[in-house]
Amino acid sequence: MTDPRSVREIALGILLRVGKGAHASPLLDARGRELDARDRDFLRALVRKTLRGAIRLDHVVQRHLRQPAASLDPPVLAALRLGAAQLLLMDRVPAHAAVGETVAAIRLFAPKAAGLVNAVLRRVVDREAKPGVVRLPPGADAVARLALETSHPEWLVRRWTAAFGEAAARAALEADDVDSPTDLLADPRAGSIDEILAALAGGGVTAERSPWAPLALTVTEGNAATHPLVAGGALAVVDVAAQGMAALLPRADVVLDLAAAPGGKTRVLLATGRARRVVALERTASRASRLAANLAAAGRRDEVLVVRADAGAPPLPRETFESVLLDAPCSGTGTLRKNPEIRLRLAPGDLAAFAAVQRRLLGAALSLLAPGGSLLYVTCSLEPEENENVVDAVLASRPAFARVRPAVEMSQPLAERTDSSGLVRVTPGPAHDGFSALLMTRLRR
Repeated sequence: MTDPRSVREIALGILLRVGKGAHASPLLDARGRELDARDRDFLRALVRKTLRGAIRLDHVVQRHLRQPAASLDPPVLAALRLGAAQLLLMDRVPAHAAVGETVAAIRLFAPKAAGLVNAVLRRVVDREAKPGVVRLPPGADAVARLALETSHPEWLVRRWTAAFGEAAARAALEADDVDSPTDLLADPRAGSIDEILAALAGGGVTAERSPWAPLALTVTEGNAATHPLVAGGALAVVDVAAQGMAALLPRADVVLDLAAAPGGKTRVLLATGRARRVVALERTASRASRLAANLAAAGRRDEVLVVRADAGAPPLPRETFESVLLDAPCSGTGTLRKNPEIRLRLAPGDLAAFAAVQRRLLGAALSLLAPGGSLLYVTCSLEPEENENVVDAVLASRPAFARVRPAVEMSQPLAERTDSSGLVRVTPGPAHDGFSALLMTRLRR
């Protein structure tokens, strides 16, 4: 077992890198390889609990500071969040270890701050009850309380409450704060679903079919990541709702997948028979290489042409493809559970910048669509500015295109989340992330 101080030092280092713009998941994957299973799980819990709870933790810690928490040096604030997360959000961490080992960890990054971190965390131990009382200023309303209780930006909670209603918004916010099960794509190359379930069980992993998509499995017990079928690449980890979204695209001999890496939706298209072959675009060399490697591990490399290119200026012939998938870069508000750092970075004004990029990509994608063809626009954002507003703005100046309702047989969960205009919007739930999707066609001449 690793020295517990070392695990907290690694966690604090990751939090500081996230504060400078890095993403937590790849850092956890990289550093986790150095640890045994128990310490790896503890590291993930430390980082994810701290990031998910940061807004609420700041609210609690502030009561024991003489200066605004936001004015603290980054290592100090990160250490206070890390320590408070252990004290208030993690039941099995003894208070003396949470304080003592966190103070030891801060000495590696800011030795002079050890006294302050120790004093504040001891006040939290003495004066706060788990998970930390929310005390609102005079005049604050129920939405402000909900934002603090679920540790989400207040502006986002107000948006979701207005858009989805208080009950649905609360359910989505609460889903963001707990780990979701691992979802797998039961690629037929690895066998029938029954054979795959049996093989997983033989390796200590129990899974069950998901109603979201025909080849979707949800792991209910065991560590799927270490199972040979997953570790070797035969089975892909793909959110069940994301699998359902990809299956909205009508079948075609060749599908163009724009911004394809790391390849989850490409594999869904092939595994479900939505495509016989895929042309997969990816702009960056590292992600294109990762995409190719993932496809090779799955035995599907020969079915995919990987093209390194910008989806906004694709080097492909116009009006050629019968089927196009654009999984557009977005704010990621549907994935705050898996990417909790988004809560600390995203501001309302950022949505316009994402929308500008999305309009450019969608315009380029539409130019590649053949008459009568279908284009599926997908994001992991719940915000109208990045979904229906983008599509409607682009189509307004392109009369040759129109929004259409998906004509494929949809799973019941997706059908229940499709409105009369054809917009599919899935808010986060206990077993899935959030997504939005719209289908378009180029009208025949």
